[in-house]
This record gives sequence, structure tokens and C-alpha cells, in this order.
Amino acid sequence: MKTVIATRLLSLAVLGWAMFWPSAGLAQETTTNLDTKRPGLRHEQWVSIGKDMELNAEDSAGEVVVIGGSAKIHGKVDGDVVVIGGDVFIDGHVGGEVVGIMGNAQIGPKARIRGELVTIGGTNEVAEGGLVEGQIFELGAGNGPLKFLQLHWLKEWFTQCVLEMRPLAPGVGWIWWIAGFFFILYLLVAVLFPHPVQCCAAQISARPATTFAAGILAKLALPILCVILSITVVGIVLVPFLVVGAFLAVLVGKTAVLEHVGGKIGGAFGLKEGQRPLAAFLIGIVIVTLLYMVPVIGWLTLCFFSCWAMGAGVMAMFVALRSARAPTVPPASADPPAPAPPSLPGPLLTPPSALAYPRAGFWERMGAGFLDMVLIMLTSALVGPFFTLVALAYFSAMWAWKGTTLGGVVLNLQVVRQDGQPLNFLAAFVRCLAALFSAGVMFLGFFWIGWDRDKQGWHDKIAGTVVVRLPRAVSLVCY
Repeated sequence: MKTVIATRLLSLAVLGWAMFWPSAGLAQETTTNLDTKRPGLRHEQWVSIGKDMELNAEDSAGEVVVIGGSAKIHGKVDGDVVVIGGDVFIDGHVGGEVVGIMGNAQIGPKARIRGELVTIGGTNEVAEGGLVEGQIFELGAGNGPLKFLQLHWLKEWFTQCVLEMRPLAPGVGWIWWIAGFFFILYLLVAVLFPHPVQCCAAQISARPATTFAAGILAKLALPILCVILSITVVGIVLVPFLVVGAFLAVLVGKTAVLEHVGGKIGGAFGLKEGQRPLAAFLIGIVIVTLLYMVPVIGWLTLCFFSCWAMGAGVMAMFVALRSARAPTVPPASADPPAPAPPSLPGPLLTPPSALAYPRAGFWERMGAGFLDMVLIMLTSALVGPFFTLVALAYFSAMWAWKGTTLGGVVLNLQVVRQDGQPLNFLAAFVRCLAALFSAGVMFLGFFWIGWDRDKQGWHDKIAGTVVVRLPRAVSLVCY
């Protein structure tokens, strides 16, 4: 199998070489008949990208590599035959290995293969009379549990999206489900968080070139910073937060880019409705989707808008931090301030501060979480693979609406912010994402509740929240 591994590495190297220098990859090294004992044409290296190839019975070749197409070998190949993203048919002589990735291999009755036959993401079919001297390896056959390993879906994406350098293609159905998911995600950000989106859009409008440059620098600095933090060992804990923060910055920034593009195009055509944020977002998402389907331009659009979105999010964050740190100086006035009017007699109706109640312990919170998970798992048969999304939506919505969940109602638990502000949807969503991180590290973030002085888990410390235990007299349903 050492030769198989070497052949796979060779095919991947040829793939990368052809992706960056496609003109060189499409070129055939020679078509001169160097084998005087054999009639026909001689190809020392036959490399074909994005199209099918066929070696006639009277022709010969040294090596054959086909990417994004099928290969038919009726003649003689001295070396290996590697086909990526297509089917391979052998009815001649091959002196090396035959490797098919994301395609099927069919061996004819006149075929003679001195090496091994390897098929990944496809099936092998050897006709009677065909000879394979080496081992036959097949991954992704049948209609059982390994059917998904046939990788037909990946082949479509590779040939229609990767090779044509575009994120979306009309013929790749499953990629549109992912595009639809991100459309809904961007739409929710535009509707629920208009202020952060407008802040990012303002940075794009005021400093477009600077924002784009900041996005490039941020993308280059992010992996370097993650490596440095990982080297220090102590900083490994900060890496997930850094990645989540970058994802949120790109998410809000991409929504701002869509609104900015849609607003500019709507204004150019004199559409007054197009100047509104939601209408501008819809116009922008349509324009960007159309650009994504154009070869080469789609890939450039994705890279450009991704850098622009990252830069907008980073610059908006810096502006917000600078504004928060700036001291507020009251305006000077020559007149002395007017005395406050006397307060009217009567009872002072102020709700009790939830922060004054005792903190909920580990077992109470785990009991409430168990009840919530039982409730969500009962709906798993309906939501299927969207179980995680349903859980995120459930906890975020319940925390933002009532500050608790149904399990918390049973145990009289309440989630409150340490700064005394109401728990809005953004804080609840951040807490929900941080809870995934607490669970991902072997639930260490949840066990931290039992050790922490303030009974806070990792997600509580990230979101700035605590969980309190209210007395039975206080109704959480009406709280």
C-alpha cells in the first residue's frame, strides 16, 4: 500500500499545481512518437483538467492524470493512471497503479494492470478476462451505511464549483441548502441586531479602502495569533473565544456588506424603498448570489466580501470600545442647576433586585438542564439533523423572553446579568454559544459551577451572567 499512498499524494500535488497554474496543467508535454516499435502517438505526460480524455489503442503514454473528467484507456500506459472527479475505463495495458477518486472504475476484458486498483468514493468493476496483478481496494460501495462514501455529491461540487472557481452552481443541489441556511442567518442578524449592522455599514461607507485593508490584516493575523496562544499553553483557553469572536464579526460584517451593496444599487436605480435596511439587504443578497454563480468572478466576490466583512466588524468593534472609554464631560453652564422638584408622597414601586437572591448550585442547574434536554429530545424525531439549531433557538429565546427556561421555571431559577441590565437576545445568544464551548471541553465549563465562588460556569463568565434561586413566592411566569 505504500505505492497507493504515494500515488494519492502525487494526485493531490498535481491537483494543487493545476489549480494555481491551470494553463500549465492543461498543456500536454509532448505528442511525439518516441516509441518506434509502436505505431500511433506517444504522450509522455497526459494531464487533462475539466475535460474527458481517451487514449486510442494504437497510442501510448507515460503518465495519465485527469482532474474533473473521465478517462478511457485503450492503449498502453507505462506509469500510473490517476483520475479525480470522474470515471476511469481501462481496456489496455497499465504498467503502474490505477487510482480513481470520486468516480467509478471499470476494467475491461482486455485490460492488464500490473499495479494496484484503488477507488475512493466509487466502485470497482472488473470484467471477465481483465487482469489486476496488484491488490484491489474500494471505499464507498453498495447501498448500505457506506453509500455516502461514494461521494457523488462531492464530485458535483468539485467539478462545478471548485474547478470553475465559484461558490454556487445551479446543478449542485445540496450547496443551496447551505446558502439558504446562511441567508436565514444573515436575515435574523439584520432584523434582530440593526444597530451593530448599521455601525459596520457606517465604517464601510466612510472608509471602504481602510476597512478592506483591515479585513485582510485581521485574516492574516488570526491564525498567527491562535498559534502563538497555543504555544503558550495557557492561552489555549482563549483560542475558542477568539475564533467565535471572529465568526461573529464576519457574520455581522457580511450582513452590513449586503445592506451596503443593496443600498448602493437601489439608489443607483432610483428605488426609494431600496434605501431601507431590510430592502437593501434583500437586494444585496440577490446581487451577491448571482455573482457567486459566475465562474472566477464568484470566487473573487467571495474573497473580497469576506475581507470587507471582517474589516467592517473589527473596525466597528474598535470604534465602540473607543467610544466607551471616552470620558463624558457635561457642558459648561453659567446658571446653577435648578433644584429638583419635591417628590410626591406615596409608595415606591420598585421590583426586587434579582441579584440579591442566592446563587443556584450545580445540582439545581443540572436538574433544570436535564428537564430542558428531555423536552428538546422529544422533538428530535421532528427536527432531525437540525437538533442543535433548535436547541440554540430554544435557549436563546427563553432566556431573552423570561430569563429562564421551562426547567428553570420548575426549579425557580433565573438568569440575570451582573451589570443589572435586562438580558436581551444578543446576550442570551452569546451565552448559548458559550454553553456549547463549556460542553465541548468534556463539560468542564459546567463542572466549573461547583468550584466557582459565584457559582458561574464558563458560559456565565463569558456572557457576564449568574443564575439565582428565587423564593417560591416569586412566580417566574409573571416575572
